[in-house]
Amino acid sequence: MIEGQGSKTFSKAKSFLYREPELSHLLLEKITTTTIQYLKLQIESGADMIQIFDSWAGILSPEYYNEFGMKYIKIICNSINDVPITSFSKGAFFALENMKDLNCNTIGLDWTMDIESSIKLFDNTKTLQGNLDPCVLYGDFNLIEKKTKEMLDKFANTRHIANLGHGVYPDTDPEKVKCFINSIKSN
Repeated sequence: MIEGQGSKTFSKAKSFLYREPELSHLLLEKITTTTIQYLKLQIESGADMIQIFDSWAGILSPEYYNEFGMKYIKIICNSINDVPITSFSKGAFFALENMKDLNCNTIGLDWTMDIESSIKLFDNTKTLQGNLDPCVLYGDFNLIEKKTKEMLDKFANTRHIANLGHGVYPDTDPEKVKCFINSIKSN
């Protein structure tokens, strides 16, 4: 919206936050209101649960993520009460402590987030989702099985949804995805 195209640095969007904080908040409020309306329509249309993807959360400093990210994620979570909510903030390992207070059921962990410390932090108050590095799926079948088992072992005896720590890359061999799924099912 601010960048006008894809970006590797998000320098236009980030500089907008610094140069125009009031206007940034106004824009984020509009996006948040629209997102809530959209999600409620999805629920009315039969969605059994929703997931909020904040895929670029990690590009902001902790201070700016709290002000320009987490603030609006909280508003969205507090506005949806009809279905379970998953909140996924990629790269925002620094915000996990604040996520304990989110009105959501599940916290998505990307592959950079430590499983053991996340388990201790959330103390089984929320389901944790994730967090295998999607690049593991470029490895051979033995590696995928090994890394999947290691992930599952770390999550043992906790509320957990086995998943990748972000999406499947477009050039990933579907047979490797199948291996990941079968590895989960066999454990």
